[in-house]
Amino acid sequence: MLRLPVTPSPRLRTALAALPLALYTVLHLAEQWAVFDGRSAWVARMHRTSRGPVALAVELVVILAPLALTAFWTVLDVLARRPLPGAARPDDTGVVRVLGRLAPFGTVTALVFLAVHVGTLWGPKVFASATELQTWRTLQVGLASPAMLVFHAVGLTAVAVHLAASLPAASVSLGWVRSDEGRRSAWLVASVFALCVWVLAAQLVGWIGTGTGTFWPITVSER
Repeated sequence: MLRLPVTPSPRLRTALAALPLALYTVLHLAEQWAVFDGRSAWVARMHRTSRGPVALAVELVVILAPLALTAFWTVLDVLARRPLPGAARPDDTGVVRVLGRLAPFGTVTALVFLAVHVGTLWGPKVFASATELQTWRTLQVGLASPAMLVFHAVGLTAVAVHLAASLPAASVSLGWVRSDEGRRSAWLVASVFALCVWVLAAQLVGWIGTGTGTFWPITVSER
């Protein structure tokens, strides 16, 4: 019987908290951006995703399993009052300290948001054989409500905070960054990356839910 490690190594813990979600975010945004070529292009792109045993196995091993382990270890850390990856250190100052203090809240909120998001959209497609057009309709109807727009605004912000904090923590733990200057630089790079993710994702959600972009208007083919 497979036994999940209750106290994983710090390197594994921080790597799984950061890298799979960063990969998933980039791939998911690239996939969903097909919506701006029109509904037909989006449907065709979605038809190539999560179809067949190989695609599902890759998503399970590379994305879903690490996220599930991260959620499991996060619950244990919260119950044991242990610091989460990316949390502020005593010697942190300035923006790094602020983001580090927000990181635990961002991680927990991001995991809840992702569980709801994946469960309501990806789950029915895989387990209930929902078609791409049904998924598209679910997106449009769901994101059109003010409550869901607020939910996604909070959730996407939490994901951005989590990425900004967890990626530098993983870089330090894996030995990619060894100095304080390097750690601050990693925080800067991760924060810019997280901000870009937040803007692009919020723009996408705003267009699907309201027909216009959140930050700038977009003319999109409806074919």
